[in-house]
This record gives sequence, C-alpha cells and structure tokens, in this order.
Amino acid sequence: MPCVQIQTNVAYNESDRETILREATKVMVEQAHKNEEAVMVILQKVDGMMGNSSEPMALIDVRSMVGIEHKTNNDISAALTSIMTRVLGVSPYRTYITFLRIPETCWGLMGGIATWQAKTRLWVVNDEPCK
Repeated sequence: MPCVQIQTNVAYNESDRETILREATKVMVEQAHKNEEAVMVILQKVDGMMGNSSEPMALIDVRSMVGIEHKTNNDISAALTSIMTRVLGVSPYRTYITFLRIPETCWGLMGGIATWQAKTRLWVVNDEPCK
C-alpha cells in the first residue's frame, strides 16, 4: 500500500500528468514489487522555490508499510528522478525524495487498520483481504 506524492512548481499539461502518474505507478510495481491496485500516486502543482530560484524543482514523498530499504529506495529514486527530468525538465539536483516506512498499525484503509496474516500471506483489514 505505497503512496507516492509528487509536488512540483512546473506547470504540466494533461499528457504530462498522465505520463507521470502512470510511470510512477510502474516504478513502484517494478522496483518496489508492489501490487499495482494498491499503489497510490498524487501529482500536485505547487508554488515553490529552491535556492531562492523558481527554476523547475520537485519534492517526492514515498510512503510504504514495507519495502523501504536502501537498494530499493536507490532504484526508486533513480527512476522517479528520471521521469521528472524527462517529462518536466526538472534537474536531478533540484529533485528531493523522501522515504518513509509507516508501521501497519498506523496505516488506515478500507475503514480500518491493516494487519499482515502470515498464514495466508495477505494484508487484511477487518477480516477482509486487501487488494
């Protein structure tokens, strides 16, 4: 149940928006081995500056219950940075990415809190398997 939230000061068109959302989802599926149905990606145009400059910049926040570890994070970072550079022209030097592991006891969905069922190898909320 990862979430990728991308904030950028770059105005984007509908085609760019669709490309970024789809490709960021693909990164989480392929690099972090997440179920596509569970990947949430948010893209927001924000007002912002970096180094007192309004040149293109991006802040990307990646949250997940599991899978937040050095090698995976490095691969995700490279892939998301590449997307932002290719699609919106954001320099890798002006792209910050944070990774946050959220304990399952602090991740709500489906009207409850997810728990890992080792026997079935599924995340479950209120006795219902998560997708």
